[in-house]
Formats: sequence, C-alpha cells, structure tokens
Amino acid sequence: MALFSKLDSTLPPSTGWEELKEPGEDKLFEQYGHRIEAQQREVAKRKKDEPLRRGFHAKTHAGLMAEFQVLADLPAHARFGVFSEPRVFPALVRFSNGKPDRNPDKGHEPRGIAIKLVGVPGPKLLKAQRDAVTQDFLATSHSVTSTVRNVGQFMAFIDAGQKGVKMPFGLARAVGFGESVRILYGLVRTVLLSKVRSMVTEQFSSTAPIKVGPYAVKFTVRPADGTEKTTKTKRPLEDDFLLKELADRLRKRDVVLDFLLQFYVSNQYTPIEDTSVHWKSVHAPFLKVAQVRILSCDLDNDARARKVSKAVDRLAFTPWHATEDHRPLGNVMRARQIAYLASSDLRGHDPEPTSLTEDDRFAPPANGSSA
Repeated sequence: MALFSKLDSTLPPSTGWEELKEPGEDKLFEQYGHRIEAQQREVAKRKKDEPLRRGFHAKTHAGLMAEFQVLADLPAHARFGVFSEPRVFPALVRFSNGKPDRNPDKGHEPRGIAIKLVGVPGPKLLKAQRDAVTQDFLATSHSVTSTVRNVGQFMAFIDAGQKGVKMPFGLARAVGFGESVRILYGLVRTVLLSKVRSMVTEQFSSTAPIKVGPYAVKFTVRPADGTEKTTKTKRPLEDDFLLKELADRLRKRDVVLDFLLQFYVSNQYTPIEDTSVHWKSVHAPFLKVAQVRILSCDLDNDARARKVSKAVDRLAFTPWHATEDHRPLGNVMRARQIAYLASSDLRGHDPEPTSLTEDDRFAPPANGSSA
C-alpha cells in the first residue's frame, strides 16, 4: 500500500524515528572541530586588522530585535517546548552569509538566519549554558549540508575544495564517482544558480532535524504572506547590498517571517541521518507554528540599532543551545555540537542575555560569567 500522499495535520505523527550513530564518528567530529579552528586561524592570519571570526557565517548583515509569537490552536503534537502555549518571546535575529570570509554579497554561498529566544524556562543541553533562559534556532538557504549525506562527505568536500580546478577529482576519490556527481550537481542547482537579492525573501531550512517533544521535525523560516518582493535592478550589486536592502525594508515597517514545522514520516521520505534527502511537503506538510516579527528600525542612522547589531554579533549561536524538547538530531547535528563550541570558544563571545530591556540593552547574567 502506498504511503498516504498528504499527512493529516490533526493526527499525531510517527514517533518511530531513531538516531544511528556510526562507529568512529566521535573521532571524526573532533577532527571536524579542529578543522574549523584551523580555518578560523587561517582567516585571522590573512585579516590581521580584524578580530578572529566565526568558522562559518562570518559576515553579519545585521543583528536585530524581534518578537517570536507562538500561535494559538496548534495541534497537540506540536505543543511541546517553546510551542507548548501561545505566547510572545522577545528575540534576537542575526542574518549572515555562510562562508568563513566576509566576501561581497554578490558571491554564491549559503545564507543564514539565527534566532535567539529570550525567556525560555528549563535546563539547556549544554552544560555551560544549563541555566540560561535562551533558546536558539539556526537555519540556512542553499546549503552545502543539504547536498552531502553526512559530515564525512562534508569534510571530503571541504578538503577537495582546497585543490582548485582539481576539486572534482579529489571529491570523486574521497566519496566515489557517483556520489561526487550527485553532490556537485546539487551544489550547482541550489547554490551556484541561486540569485539572492534579499535576506527577507529567502527560505531558510534547519537542514537537519530537531525534536519537538517526542517527535522529530525539520523547521523552515520563510517570508510571511504579503511580503514585498525584491525590486529588480540592473545596477552593479554593491559589496553589502543585502544589508542595504534589509535596512531599506526596516525603515518602512516591521518584517514578518513564518516559522513552520515538518514532522517525521518514515526513514524513506524523512530520514534522520541523511541530510541530502529533501523532506517534501507532499509527504511531510508544513505546519505554521509561529511568526517572527523583526522590529522596524533605522540601521543607518539610529545609534541604538547599530549597537544592538554589534551586540548580537558578539553572541554565540548553536542548535545545541536548546532544551531537551528541542534536542538536535542526526549525524550533522551531533557534529555541530563539537564544531560550534570549538568555534565560539576560540573567538570568544558574550554571555547569554537574561532579558531584552526597553532601551535595547542586553541584561547579562548576575554573576557576569560567560555562557
């Protein structure tokens, strides 16, 4: 019998998902963390006049004040963790480019959004942030991670990328001819052919799953209905045109994004460990559970807005800064726990905020310690 073509959003999804750890993956993840650190040091060596930056998503377009509104009347299987009841969380949003260098925006690379909710109760997964009252959600568009199957292939791709024009041959030797063709074709289709003209009109995906209570989900952040399309231009694109486009929007009004979940259906259609498999809406329909309202501001002329943006950039964002109800799942997420910690510890970061006050200052922990 064929799998149903569309999941009834009122019925509880499957809880039959499971994680499958591979032998030796912990050692591989440690190597991944060391690779990120080495990459950060290399970039810092080339950019002696700049501070040491993130291993990936180094270029911040803007850090912004926001509200994360959890919707009412969600189905029972969605009401876990931060989605357990309708409420509004104060939040911070960081928009970024995906590479470890601060390249011009016209380049082809992943783009990212990081959302930090403030006022989230309960212990957090990371020991150093156990008592924090924040929760992070990270998502990317046009991601390399959505093309490779796992961290091993991701590292093989990074290694091959150092070989210049010989990159395809190096990748084929590492993962096999068939897999290298699949990966490269996916990158051409999703990254090299993409034309990003606005961070607001992009669709961002968690790429790898997380928990929502006993269920496994992927989440998507995309523009809400009624969002203005990007104005087409024939002018040469400036190095920081994505910031300028975002600033133009925010001077006029709030920016609203939808936050949606897709629930695990089966290992065939919605695998936990293989990030190359796209979770199609025909199998795992989107369920809107929240809206992100980025508050209008003047990034060019308002000193407070610029101060917030710089403060957001000094924070650490990781999918593992979460409660157990939103634990990250799968090979890629397990590697990210090590890699993100290595990256943030190396560059240093500010403590987690305990509140967002009316004058846009972050209130640090009472003891002043860094999370």
